[in-house]
Amino acid sequence: MTTRTPADGPRQRWQLLFSRTDPALRMRQAVLVDELERAFRETSLPLSYTHAIKPRPRIKLAANLPIGIELRGEVVEAYFDELVPIERIQAAADRFPDGIQLRDAKEVWHGFPSAASQLRGAEYEVEVSGDDSLTSDALRGAIVRMLGARELTGKRRRGESERRSDAGERDLRPLIEDIEVIAIDEKAHTATLRTVLQLDASGAGRPEDVVAALDLPLRVRRAVRARLLFVDTPPIAR
Repeated sequence: MTTRTPADGPRQRWQLLFSRTDPALRMRQAVLVDELERAFRETSLPLSYTHAIKPRPRIKLAANLPIGIELRGEVVEAYFDELVPIERIQAAADRFPDGIQLRDAKEVWHGFPSAASQLRGAEYEVEVSGDDSLTSDALRGAIVRMLGARELTGKRRRGESERRSDAGERDLRPLIEDIEVIAIDEKAHTATLRTVLQLDASGAGRPEDVVAALDLPLRVRRAVRARLLFVDTPPIAR
């Protein structure tokens, strides 16, 4: 009988669908990975590690996590050196930090592309407020003009990105796939928008940038990343 060792590589791969709400809204992704590792270790799951000089857990998020906004449908992949039943995954999820909740978990064939490699975009729900100029006709007109624009110059303030190359002016139009009005309250001068933005290795749209680029005096009150979108949707997100 052959004894399997960690050097043989991971034996099992799980995709986890999770949400992030308060009080974890400002939790950075490095901290989240550490917290997931802690939960798996505390429940004695055989988490797989890299063979680097300083081994790292084989835990990979499909997308970078923005700071400060609610996330409803994020995907993380975890690899294990032995077979783990879903009951033990669920037991580990009970030890996730407050604000991080497991929504679903599925075992995935090793040959399936990583979720991160298939990521193409994200859907957001954005609550905005304005003044007397915020009417249904005015907002819908601003959206039509935005979607019809060939170029949409926006500005990213330094400090909002870990990459200095992201600061300064850029064309936002290629980053916007769609935007529509979900609800509007003209008396309260508020509205809720749904927008689909690019999110991949070549660029990422942000709901704040999109709202700022609309030709209306609007302010973002709340933004939620509702779900991730993929070229080839992974099993956990179907």
